[in-house]
Amino acid sequence: MKLLNKYITLALLISLLGLGACGGKGENKENNNATDTSKTVKKDSAKTDTKQPEVTTNVKPDAALTAKAHLMAGIELDNKGGMDELFATAEAQEHFKLLNKSWQQLEDNRLSKIRPWRDKEIGHINKEKHNLFYPFSGPDFLNAFLYFPNCDNYIMFGLEPIGELPKFDIKDKKFLKNYLYRSREALAELLKRNYFITSFMSGDLNTATMKGVLPLMAIFLSRTGSKIVKIERIVFDTNGNRKIVPVTVPTDKNRTLLHIEFLAKGKANSQHIYYFGSDIQEKYVKQKKHFIDFIKSFDNKVALTKSASYLPHYEIFTTIRNIILDECSAVLQDDTGVPYRYYKERGWNVQLYGKYARPVADFKSGYQPALRDAFKTDSTVKKLDFTYGYHWKTDNTSLLFCQKSKK
Repeated sequence: MKLLNKYITLALLISLLGLGACGGKGENKENNNATDTSKTVKKDSAKTDTKQPEVTTNVKPDAALTAKAHLMAGIELDNKGGMDELFATAEAQEHFKLLNKSWQQLEDNRLSKIRPWRDKEIGHINKEKHNLFYPFSGPDFLNAFLYFPNCDNYIMFGLEPIGELPKFDIKDKKFLKNYLYRSREALAELLKRNYFITSFMSGDLNTATMKGVLPLMAIFLSRTGSKIVKIERIVFDTNGNRKIVPVTVPTDKNRTLLHIEFLAKGKANSQHIYYFGSDIQEKYVKQKKHFIDFIKSFDNKVALTKSASYLPHYEIFTTIRNIILDECSAVLQDDTGVPYRYYKERGWNVQLYGKYARPVADFKSGYQPALRDAFKTDSTVKKLDFTYGYHWKTDNTSLLFCQKSKK
């Protein structure tokens, strides 16, 4: 392929689709290194991811934040953080009914199948201390926690802004009804396909009512059985120093991290999400060195890539690709992540699952003959009974679990 044509094609692709592990537009919308943020940084009625009993902990969740997240997630809880009247409204009860029905379908079709696969195939990873790097993630904390529930820190980014949580008022039921409707709309593609579509999210997360990734992350935290301890922004100055500000304070998106501390069900220690909404193409890496340095500051990293628009294939994301290859000990991905040949050239062990199929129409340049041949000739390929990406309507899902060889 001629280099010029490659970059022209790629530029057009990115202008149409945007950045993120969220999907293409072609399918119609249907601690080991826990960060110090001062320097840097009745039972639930709906089924959640975790089944462990509560344990003794000194971590104290924020009752109001947790209740708001549960309200948006359609889940009842005992301590409603002073929002009992909101939970009892007809608008909230309708939301609970509709969202629980959709979530149950996701549970039956995918989540219930993924958990036993996770425990069998990558369970050894989850028994060790790690930090998860999830590039091009958008707000998809659900899959980050689904596959890797025991990480101390989750480092995520996408183009979508941080945003804010809503301010509900019992007197404004019209806003409540509209907000809950918008949240269901924003979740619709993930509930159906288990990935987001970038071009849809740019509209869904930038409405007059719903803003940014934070509301969806709060929903996913509740749906995975977690309670929120605190939410804040961490702002980098021009020298790379960090300052904590309230999440409601407007900040420069290119210098701001979202930090969420949460307590998962059945765990004594809190865990952390760090998200930045910024473009990390190679041409921006120097001016956003603070983000790159932050990612690199975590040791014991594993990586997840999913429905990533094949962005790690291209030279304009060399830095991100190299962080995965140089600094992560294991990677779970589909064919949209780092190309298969890079792992083999570096001597990684790669376990293949499912079937390899040509990329969907929007991503023809992502075709990998080497990966196709590997699926044909590798006798160790294992079957999958769930989908993991763009081929969500078929059984053509390909999944790679890559582990760096120990020296």
